Amino acid sequence: MQQKFIAIVVSLLFSASSLLGGGFALYEFGGRASAMAGATVAQAVDASTIFYNPAGLAFLKGTQFYGGTTLIFPKARYVGPEPYPWAGNVYDAVSQVFTPIGIYISHKFTERLGVGIGVTNPFGLGLKWTDDFPGKYFSKNSEIRSFYISPVVAYQISPYISLGGGLDIVTSHVILDRYLLVSIDPPNSDPGVEVGTVFMEGTSKLAVGFTASLMARSERVGFGLSYRHRVINKFEDATADFTIYDQYQSLFVDNLQLFVDQKGSTEIPFPGIITVGMYFKVTPKLGVEFDYNYYTWSIFKELMLDFENYRLDTKIEENYRDSYTLRFGAHYELNDNLSLRAGYIRDKTPQPTSSVSPMLPDNNRNNFSFGFGYKTGKFMVDAGYMFVNFGTRSTIKNGIPIAKFNGSYASNASLVFFSFGYSIR
Repeated sequence: MQQKFIAIVVSLLFSASSLLGGGFALYEFGGRASAMAGATVAQAVDASTIFYNPAGLAFLKGTQFYGGTTLIFPKARYVGPEPYPWAGNVYDAVSQVFTPIGIYISHKFTERLGVGIGVTNPFGLGLKWTDDFPGKYFSKNSEIRSFYISPVVAYQISPYISLGGGLDIVTSHVILDRYLLVSIDPPNSDPGVEVGTVFMEGTSKLAVGFTASLMARSERVGFGLSYRHRVINKFEDATADFTIYDQYQSLFVDNLQLFVDQKGSTEIPFPGIITVGMYFKVTPKLGVEFDYNYYTWSIFKELMLDFENYRLDTKIEENYRDSYTLRFGAHYELNDNLSLRAGYIRDKTPQPTSSVSPMLPDNNRNNFSFGFGYKTGKFMVDAGYMFVNFGTRSTIKNGIPIAKFNGSYASNASLVFFSFGYSIR
């Protein structure tokens, strides 16, 4: 009986999906590139090419600094389904702002050799719900922040072709805050009783990946190919801090020694990314690019959670699928100083319906962007806006519930980005 009870407790405690998915993969790490929907793998205009295509460094000149941030304003709404008591009720996520950065510096040592280093957050967002949200037992507050430190080098093997690559030194920080809902006397107490809260937090060990890329370009046409290898961050000293209500202390803490503060470990994989694109200079003022990103999300099949108390160890099935993103970007040079940009993205989610949860209600997305750039002398400023439309996704198909916490999610996000550049030639 006690083993059955503990199994139910573990299932309810750790049944939510991980903090990963297309919704947490970011690509906005330069004001110019972001205004063009990130379709810049075949171009090298500023030092953000360190992120988009390191081979582009060989086509830059002198020493260049380029950096900025993106202000991300996500919104999410949940609508309860039948036959739950909250059917038809609407719950909005708490308003938050996230600020991933893209900071780069590059230097051209010779006519053919360029080097650089960049700091970015390719995986990092979060979602926070109110205290009255019925899914707070799956996730009340979740957040992940990855940091990629990327030293790269590029070499021009001909006037038109360059090769590039380097390392990704990666660490990440994860937060998960939720209420505890357990079945004390199954099945009589189903769906469960709220007995407290748990706050889980951890910083990973450093992991090392790599990038490799190619860029070929002429005056009117460009081609880019980039590969970023997958990285697995290991969390060996994560903490789980439990707050159990007084009336349940004797059962869970004193008797079972179950919900007590302890260490935990897990691994989170970040997928590999293959990007290919073509740039066309249609007129002396107008240029367009088409890019294709392929994410190897299928490496994320399950999430293993190991704790000091082995009774809390569990395995969460994820079964993500490889996914892709289509990008189209354009720029128009009004004059030598002012440039206008716009773009569109079609982003396919890697997340199966069974893994959709309050932690990450991901979906296929349509994104629209626009912006401008202004340069004078050694200075440049780029700014823009992107609207990300997730649409609505339900976890109920033909009347059959698919996920562990079911309902409909509607999400979108507004992104405001700006970058500043300075060059010494």
